[in-house]
Amino acid sequence: MFTVNDLKQLTYCQRLVYYAYCLPSVRMASTPRMEIGRAAGAATEELEHRRSLRTYGLREGQREFDVWLESSALGLCGRLDMLIRAPTASGDELIPVDYKDSNPPVAWTGRRLCGTVRHNWAVQLTAYALLLEETRGQPVRRGFIYYIPRRRACEVRFDEHLRQAVHDGLRLIEQIAEGEHFPPPADERRRCAACEYRRLCNDI
Repeated sequence: MFTVNDLKQLTYCQRLVYYAYCLPSVRMASTPRMEIGRAAGAATEELEHRRSLRTYGLREGQREFDVWLESSALGLCGRLDMLIRAPTASGDELIPVDYKDSNPPVAWTGRRLCGTVRHNWAVQLTAYALLLEETRGQPVRRGFIYYIPRRRACEVRFDEHLRQAVHDGLRLIEQIAEGEHFPPPADERRRCAACEYRRLCNDI
């Protein structure tokens, strides 16, 4: 069974998936930035208990934290940072939220974020949405990326393009893992500068 994080890594650089499944003995230790991100996520969860839901454009709702999701039908699992159950006239709306210890890639205008989130994060959030649909038995139409440094959230709509990207990504991960096919490097080589696996790539 693959993980939601695999899909995020695949969209960032396919070689990260190759190293994880085909060369597991060279798995790298957590970097200082990873540890800082985990600590920031834990601190954000503590604060969320005392915050209103205005950041997400909601007046009321119930939160669930650290939600484990798993689907044998999808062959996918993952741990969601936060799930909001917001009451509507037709029942609770399920809204997944993923924390990111990063600033948004575009400018803020007033209290709203202009533009979209990074594609690999949007795919990751969509994967959580599909898991929720499988496990909770109801449609999930939108979610949020929460930027910890800015204390702001950006909405992601789960359109057909993002949903298809999840299914295509799962098939590609399976091909890489089973065929041990060494993928090309990331399209944006600047991503390689801070990669913990860089020393294993002899062609960049």
